[in-house]
Amino acid sequence: MRPKICVSVMEKSVQRTARALRKLEHENPDFIEIRFDGMKSASSISEIRDATDRPLIATNRSRGQGGFFSGTEEMRMKTLTQAAEDTFDYVDVELNTKDVTKTVRQLKQHGAHVIVSYHDRNGTPAQRALESILEREKRAGGDICKIVGTAKNYADSLRCLTFVNKHARRTKLVCFSMGRLGIPSRVLSPIFGAYFTFASFRPGRETAAGQIPIDSLRALYKELGVV
Repeated sequence: MRPKICVSVMEKSVQRTARALRKLEHENPDFIEIRFDGMKSASSISEIRDATDRPLIATNRSRGQGGFFSGTEEMRMKTLTQAAEDTFDYVDVELNTKDVTKTVRQLKQHGAHVIVSYHDRNGTPAQRALESILEREKRAGGDICKIVGTAKNYADSLRCLTFVNKHARRTKLVCFSMGRLGIPSRVLSPIFGAYFTFASFRPGRETAAGQIPIDSLRALYKELGVV
């Protein structure tokens, strides 16, 4: 199975985002994540949808989950709802969102699939915690379940890969660890069954620690014989 790659894009405006998407087209990403929490204004979201036919993921990450959005929760969710209405394919909702199950249901009513996500900036959850988080994400109604930790050692990468290998046959799962020591889990997780992994567009445009450019990631997969 060819590993699927999502390129994460964080620009300061809708217009700059649309330009970035047009430049990204030649890299042929499987998904593109739009980080609305990096924008000063998120009006005219439809311009982003018009810039590409690639599957789009709308993310408006709260500071508590490692993002940059500092407004009210109502404002944050309004942007995500607008993205769903403007035919974004997926909307990312954090597991700790208030009334998360209700929120997921409402976003699905607007036509979007929902990624229920969990991020740990301080470490990688233990095996039992990973199991618990996944069950909570599934109960919330996630079409895709995402669990991301921060690697303190290479064993954290191995834990994520083992977890993906166990659950990805029955669940659309994204799971890896951030940081330099988490790079093995980013690269290998789709080979172990993860639905996709994340990459940056080019060096210096990372939206999370440990991301590598899509062209470098594709080169690694070629060396591994999985493209």
